[in-house]
Amino acid sequence: MEVFNFQNWQNNWGALILIGLPLLFIFATIIYRKRKPSRKGLVPPQIVRFLLVPFLVIHLTLTKIIRLEEGVFVTKVSETIVTIILVSFFFNAINFLFFSKNNILTKKEILPKLGQNVLHIFLITIVSACVLSRVWGLDLGNLLTALGVSSLVIGLALQEPLGNLFNGVSLLMANPFKKGDWIDVGGEIGKVTEINWRSVKINTRFNEQIIIPNNLLGKEKIKNLSRPNKVHAELLKFGFSYNDNPEKVKKVLLDLATQNDKVLTKPPPIALTLSYDDFSISYGLKVFVKDYEDIILLNDEIMSSLYLSAAENELTMPFPTQELTVRMKKE
Repeated sequence: MEVFNFQNWQNNWGALILIGLPLLFIFATIIYRKRKPSRKGLVPPQIVRFLLVPFLVIHLTLTKIIRLEEGVFVTKVSETIVTIILVSFFFNAINFLFFSKNNILTKKEILPKLGQNVLHIFLITIVSACVLSRVWGLDLGNLLTALGVSSLVIGLALQEPLGNLFNGVSLLMANPFKKGDWIDVGGEIGKVTEINWRSVKINTRFNEQIIIPNNLLGKEKIKNLSRPNKVHAELLKFGFSYNDNPEKVKKVLLDLATQNDKVLTKPPPIALTLSYDDFSISYGLKVFVKDYEDIILLNDEIMSSLYLSAAENELTMPFPTQELTVRMKKE
């Protein structure tokens, strides 16, 4: 019986295709399936499972088993595809290990998704240029000249998408907000759910999604409601009668604030006399909450409790009145 000869180059590649690559596929599948139920699927195993292994099998079969010549069109195509997939795999693996929100260093996202996409595209572009030069024998100098002529036309046609891209990159560098922050852009308030090359997506307190193009975002004043920290101050305003003692009113307001579990004790709430208006004295209750998201519920709870508390303490919350004088014309 003939013993399998591992010194034979062709047999080695055959063993890799028949044994090594299927094992790699199974390993990637196990990792992918373990992470999928938690909705935290990994991109690198997906690349290995669905792209790298199938195309690597095709390329090794053509070049090492069938032994087609290097200059054949089919082998050039397979080598180009495998090279780009390999670069994408290594980029995503490094990104997951060191820059994603599950990285082994800080356990939080170091580089925003937009920055990851820009770096990924840049790396793929560089590698593709090298492949075109080495595998396909193209002159990069002439190629760059041709691209320079056509880039003006392409730039005009893609003016708005490119503007969104560059504004997105500038926002990434300035880092005015991150995913999870509450922001106010042109009067629209919401929590940032996604930052990409084209736009920023925010969800409002009423569960509405607003998509703001980066071009528009770069021109608007951005108010970050989650910085310098997530503790947010809110001034609630109320009106009481001139007959009510201001100190008594402020004590009632402070009691309501301290009894509410959404209001922080540090910094403590503050009751203020704001102004003397036509029908009432305006008071303010400045409270601090853990997150901007709590403001709507807090306002409802304070307003509802204040109605009962005002009645118990014999406080009056006046409303505007209007007198009409009707004059009858004598005939």
